[in-house]
Amino acid sequence: MKKALRHFLSILSLLPILAVLSCATNNSLQKPLQDQWQKIQDADWAEYLFHEDNTTPLRYHCIKIDLTSEAISIETFPNSEKDFIQKNGQKTEFFKGMSAKEFAKKTKSLISVNTVPFDGIYKNKKVSLLSSTRKICGIHVAKKKLISPPIEKYSALCLKKEDSGYSAKIFKNQTREDFTEYDFAFGGFFTILKDFQKQPFSATKDSRTAIGLSKDGRTLYLLVVEGEKRSQSTGLSYPECADIILSLGASDAMQMDGGGSSSLFINGKNALSYKTRRKSAVFLGFKNK
Repeated sequence: MKKALRHFLSILSLLPILAVLSCATNNSLQKPLQDQWQKIQDADWAEYLFHEDNTTPLRYHCIKIDLTSEAISIETFPNSEKDFIQKNGQKTEFFKGMSAKEFAKKTKSLISVNTVPFDGIYKNKKVSLLSSTRKICGIHVAKKKLISPPIEKYSALCLKKEDSGYSAKIFKNQTREDFTEYDFAFGGFFTILKDFQKQPFSATKDSRTAIGLSKDGRTLYLLVVEGEKRSQSTGLSYPECADIILSLGASDAMQMDGGGSSSLFINGKNALSYKTRRKSAVFLGFKNK
């Protein structure tokens, strides 16, 4: 009896230490070191932060963009009906997709990220994800032109040109009337952060692309989580992405297309530790005017 009591007391004595270790682990995930932000070459309006934890293992990339900058310009693909496949002189829903590398090179964007999810279906036949034929799943607006219609259950990022730079807003659901005043709209999956509150989702880990906004809608945060090489990075769940992007300063955030579609190019170079060859549907790029 005394031996069991001593064993119990020894476990109790370890609890404070375990609690400290647990907090340290959570903080390493949820709170990237803010003093590690670095300016991006030729982009005075953007900063970059990289986080790596070899014990988890975990790798993710953060970018902070000052949307108030007068120097900033937005690029996207597709950006007109001309990008779509024509049949009998009429625009179809399908177009030739593009890789992140191709988009970065074509638009000369200093920062490039994938956005809207897509289907690889053409003529009622499934095609490989490496095939270039794509159909956008959700809202896409380019230069005030509706490129793809909304899917109400999904969220959307919208950007509007201001006298100085852009302002942005995240809508929890896509409805056509929400996008009439915006120059750009990018659909995604679901809102993971609303008014500084995390939204409930499963804990499935994967490669992720998430976009967040400050409360005033004038600072945009990109989060790209690696997860295609599990020995290097296990990926993150939606709630874990929300934790990180909240710690960066965002009040609202949403998930874009993830998995093998997640990509990030900075100054025309792949920021991830592996190649992103997939032909994705929609990209968002930032560059100087």
